Amino acid sequence: MQFAWVSGGKILAALIQAATMLLLVREVSPAEFGFFSAAYGVITIPQTLLDLGLPSLIVRERARDARDGIVTRALKLNNVLSLAMSLLLLVMGILLAMTVDPDYWLLLPFAVWAAAERNADAWLGVVLADGDSWINVTNLVLRRLGSLVIFVLLTRFSPMEPVLALAVGFAVGALLSWLFAHVFVAKRLVPGTPATVRALVRMSYPYWIDSVASQARNLDVAITSIVAGQAQAGFYAASARLTNPLRILPNSLATILLPAASKRDSSNIGGLLKLVVAATAGFALLYGGGAVVVPWAVPVFLGPEYSGAIVALQITCVGLVFASAASLLSTLLLAVGRKHFVAGTAVVSTIACLLGVALGALTMGAVGAALGLAASYAVQAVVLFFRLLMFIIRRESNS
Repeated sequence: MQFAWVSGGKILAALIQAATMLLLVREVSPAEFGFFSAAYGVITIPQTLLDLGLPSLIVRERARDARDGIVTRALKLNNVLSLAMSLLLLVMGILLAMTVDPDYWLLLPFAVWAAAERNADAWLGVVLADGDSWINVTNLVLRRLGSLVIFVLLTRFSPMEPVLALAVGFAVGALLSWLFAHVFVAKRLVPGTPATVRALVRMSYPYWIDSVASQARNLDVAITSIVAGQAQAGFYAASARLTNPLRILPNSLATILLPAASKRDSSNIGGLLKLVVAATAGFALLYGGGAVVVPWAVPVFLGPEYSGAIVALQITCVGLVFASAASLLSTLLLAVGRKHFVAGTAVVSTIACLLGVALGALTMGAVGAALGLAASYAVQAVVLFFRLLMFIIRRESNS
């Protein structure tokens, strides 16, 4: 039932997000969309850099023991880090607008969005661990819907630039989500444990390394823009970003697997591994079908000027099969205490990804960048699969 709630809600939220991005694509040129996508991808990196892996720690520890005060202490630390992130992004945005490109003024509201959304999700991790996933997805859907409505109203009834209108819509939606999360979750918390920041970081840093490495992949559009130009970056962004909604199902399953697998060990994790294998096979059929319809869908939904993104989109759809497997396998390994291995694998695969994207973009433009991305996911998935098999064969414990 939790998977149905999470996947259904996230699919709806993803459709809303995709509709928002499609509307933006129709309002701006490929070069402008490439600029926005590159900046948007870079902004997500400080979101992860400054949360220290606390959101994942919160879900795992709350699922293991709802009376553990370490969760409350972690949430308070997350508040401080979120405020620092917002101020940092604001200062960086102003400096870039004054020294590099005035278009960065349009992105300043994302400083509010990045901090408020990330903090709200961290707090709502408590209700997810408690089994009330419908609250999380309802909040997510309403956040995305509110952002879309504000974006449409601003672009239709004001002279505001489309990118700025989108940034304002995202910021307002995130602030409302943040307010709800704090008011609702505060009632469920137990008194905090007097843990030091160092103690919390010692517990959370492997999750942090894994998240940072994964988010660093969002530099791919910026790298493509530098190596191959904004037009090719726009084509690659269309493939790499507009296919993100297709990852909702595996990400939803991963969200449910973390608390579910936290109490398992090598003797009973096999059932969840079989579930992951079966789910990956299903995703292969889904994404394969997506690759088939891409040549028809691109002219209809994006317009003929995005015909250069067709092959890159097809390659990305194939790569999503491996990305889904890697996400699910990482979650199982994190849940059974193999967080250091997952973190190390994420770092190596991300470096390989960015190098592959750079080399591919240099030689083949958007198509080459997509090949580099897909190959990195394939290697990561294979490595994680064999590590989980070794966990079972060696009869290792959950620690």
